[in-house]
Amino acid sequence: MAFAQSNVCHGRCLLLLVLLLAAQTALCIRIPDRISDTTRYQPSNDQPSLRMAAFALGSFWRSEAVFGCLNGVVRTTVGYAGGSKTNPQYRSLGDHAESVLVEYDLRLISFRQLLEVFWSSHDSRQVFGQGPDVGNQYRSIIFTNGTEESRLAALSKEREQAKSKVSIVTTQIQPRWTFYPAEPEHQKFELKRNPLLLQLMGNLPEEELEASSVATTLNGYAAELCPPEIQKQIDAKINDIVKRESSDRKRKKPPPPIYSSDRTTSKDKEHRVSSSAKKKTKMSSNQVRASHILIKHQGSRRKASWKDPDGRIISNTTRDAAVSQLKSLRDDIVSGKVKFDDVASRFSDCSSAKRGGDLGPFGRGQMQKPFEEATYALKVGEMSEIVDTDSGVHIILRTA
Repeated sequence: MAFAQSNVCHGRCLLLLVLLLAAQTALCIRIPDRISDTTRYQPSNDQPSLRMAAFALGSFWRSEAVFGCLNGVVRTTVGYAGGSKTNPQYRSLGDHAESVLVEYDLRLISFRQLLEVFWSSHDSRQVFGQGPDVGNQYRSIIFTNGTEESRLAALSKEREQAKSKVSIVTTQIQPRWTFYPAEPEHQKFELKRNPLLLQLMGNLPEEELEASSVATTLNGYAAELCPPEIQKQIDAKINDIVKRESSDRKRKKPPPPIYSSDRTTSKDKEHRVSSSAKKKTKMSSNQVRASHILIKHQGSRRKASWKDPDGRIISNTTRDAAVSQLKSLRDDIVSGKVKFDDVASRFSDCSSAKRGGDLGPFGRGQMQKPFEEATYALKVGEMSEIVDTDSGVHIILRTA
């Protein structure tokens, strides 16, 4: 789905903003100026209720998404903290940990509530890593501002430890810290992998995207880490926008020619060929469009089921069982018993199921590598075999 990059984009972005405001009041807060290259906590003079908190809980791509959908969170930024190296970079971060800086409004959410989300969103007892990510940069840290936050952090750690004496909570509490924002390509990482959402926002420039509170929320939504009720609200609103856009395009379709094709002049034919060529080039030559069906399993990076109203964690479905289910669905599609989009709507464990599996147009570097390579290898209208990614197992239908 291609959207114009002018006033239409701004109008759609504003429409999306209005709809999201209805879903989450926290987005009403003014977005402060962009964070400087090195950030220490400083209370805002303009808005005294705004505060900064920082956490390290594994990969910062996921960490940013975890906090993005919380009511009261204004903006998130990924970066490096907890070490001594000056100006760390992704490929050279020294002794820092991948971290997320959370800007929040005390009127809507407290530091104590942020701590609850922190503890529930990672394994604080894992040593030298988090999940499949291994290394000191994935360690668990709470960065505090002042004695009260340090006290709350220490109490929450004690409660977490009291849940089990079998293993030790490895989380560090660090009262003095400097935060270095990561490179632009790491900011809002999950959102950037969703071309449809980027287009709905009007394909904002990098700097505007980083500063956008709507982008902060949609980054959590794209990662399917919003609370279930917010995930479903945003689903409904985005699908409504997509349907209206589709309906608008149909209404704007030119009427059929008055004369039959045998009376069309050569000039008319040339014009039609030219117009057709222009339509084909609207999606750049390095982009493709595809739909997919995703089945998650116990080895998936995000084990929470999108289809389950309570975000049930998938713990019993093995990869082999997921592959077997997907092969059976693929056979039914190939035999003509069912349509791809119907199967996607019913069985795909991805928010794109609401659109029959449609992911919209995307280019290289926006999807996981196995998914990207499989899609680009397909011809338009061709369906893939089983494709393995960190998300689960897929079948892909290339549509453009």
